[in-house]
Amino acid sequence: MAIENTHKFNLITLLLLFLFSGCKKEITLDQSSLLLPKPYDKVCFLMTHNAMNSSEKGFTIPNQTHSVTNQLKNGVRGLMLDTYDGTNGVALTYHATALLGQEKLVDVMKEIKDFLLSNKKEVITIIFQNDGSNVQLEKAIDSIGLNTMTFMHNNGDTWPTLQTMVDNNQRLVLFVENNKLPRANYLMYAWGSTFDTKYTYKNVNEFDSDVNRGGSGSKELYLVNHWLQNGIGLPDKTLAPQANKRSVISKRVQDCAAENDHFINYLGVDFYEIGDAKAVVDSINFSN
Repeated sequence: MAIENTHKFNLITLLLLFLFSGCKKEITLDQSSLLLPKPYDKVCFLMTHNAMNSSEKGFTIPNQTHSVTNQLKNGVRGLMLDTYDGTNGVALTYHATALLGQEKLVDVMKEIKDFLLSNKKEVITIIFQNDGSNVQLEKAIDSIGLNTMTFMHNNGDTWPTLQTMVDNNQRLVLFVENNKLPRANYLMYAWGSTFDTKYTYKNVNEFDSDVNRGGSGSKELYLVNHWLQNGIGLPDKTLAPQANKRSVISKRVQDCAAENDHFINYLGVDFYEIGDAKAVVDSINFSN
């Protein structure tokens, strides 16, 4: 009982410090431990759009600055990855065209596995835009044993706590956007349990709460796509300070949550390290 009360006191103290600092600083304690008692669907995860498409890995028109490894080290817990079939049977990951940069999907999955093995309390979610076959996608996962770390959820079932997922070493939640067959059980159809916002915006005044894929706010999980594209529809790092400004993100997630009467589960961004996306995610997680 004393340990439990001490934990509650520390958490309350942490929240008070966070609030009275004007919400300008990120929570820096071991947030993995603080989030473990929460059900998966009551946690907000910072998610990177086209996570593989980074300048660090040499992609020409990047959505991100850092590699997947460094994204995870910096607090990202959700990844959007595009997958395509390789001519030699080895899946590739790139955005739109391989001419602007490509990588073997298995190499990205190895980065994820290494992080999970080094960080035993972490849960990672991936949404695959599976433009290639599920066969090559699954090969990239199965060949390095990541399939043994996946969590499989049946729509309508209660989501477990992160602690349960950690205890069972089922710390990888995988979704696919395209409902293709054959498909392994661990590749869950994203829009069967998730709904999202639109994702094409060119200035902050266009951000809205309209539902895009997944039907309606009755789904279990909610993805807010929050990034800006330039006039010809390409990612642009110079737009990130506007999109990722705290006041802009805070208003967006509040509007989306209120209009659809739903907790925000994933906040998808470009250039996550610019601005306040991580701080907003922390404030969501530690104020509910």
